[in-house]
Amino acid sequence: MSLIRVLHAEMLKLKRTLAFRMIFVAPLLVAMLQFFVVYRQRRFGADFKLWEMIPKGSLSVWAIFMLPLLVTLETALLNGIEHGEKQWKHLFALPIPRHAVYTAKWIVAQTLAAASTLVLVALTVLAGLALMRLRPELANSGAVPYGWIFKHAAMVWLAAGLIIAIHTWVSIRWPGFALALGVGIGGTFFALFAASAQIGKYYPWLLPVNVFMDGRTNAALVLGVVGGIAAAVIGCVEFVRRDVA
Repeated sequence: MSLIRVLHAEMLKLKRTLAFRMIFVAPLLVAMLQFFVVYRQRRFGADFKLWEMIPKGSLSVWAIFMLPLLVTLETALLNGIEHGEKQWKHLFALPIPRHAVYTAKWIVAQTLAAASTLVLVALTVLAGLALMRLRPELANSGAVPYGWIFKHAAMVWLAAGLIIAIHTWVSIRWPGFALALGVGIGGTFFALFAASAQIGKYYPWLLPVNVFMDGRTNAALVLGVVGGIAAAVIGCVEFVRRDVA
């Protein structure tokens, strides 16, 4: 019951906040990018397949770039209220277990990542359907592969579990945006160079995009789910034992 009450409070705090608006803004940017990349092409080759290109393009950009940065921003915003107004002491004085507070923060971060990924799926499908209308050459591109899109969107979200857990802990552990954003930007920036290296198979910020790479999918899902839960538990234990000044 304590967890449900804390979750309810967290959802109320999200109303009309930047954290809530970003689950629409970030996917919109990716979907628009993919739309204009296709729309501005002068010619389409005989082997061009709209429903292979645009969903994979959107989800790949989302997985390697936008989702990790969105997770960084969302977790920093979620916990910035408590840091900014020194509310941790007030929270700890309430008859609510500390682990419920931490678990609620982690669940909300996971939910925001899942919601934004679903918004991306919807906008990507709309972008593809709009292209079929606006570019007559693409009118016969066939049916929308909903199964493939939802399956891979779910895989991207599951593989992002580890970085969500890491950023939840970092943003709760240290006040301010500087460190949280530094970790997120640094992790995403290094991922661009580590993608082709062997370590890239296990690098947390590459796990979401690894679901599209042969030989890395299973490791990405296992590390994302199991590693994410383990990191969340470790972060929760540290949070429960920590003294707050």
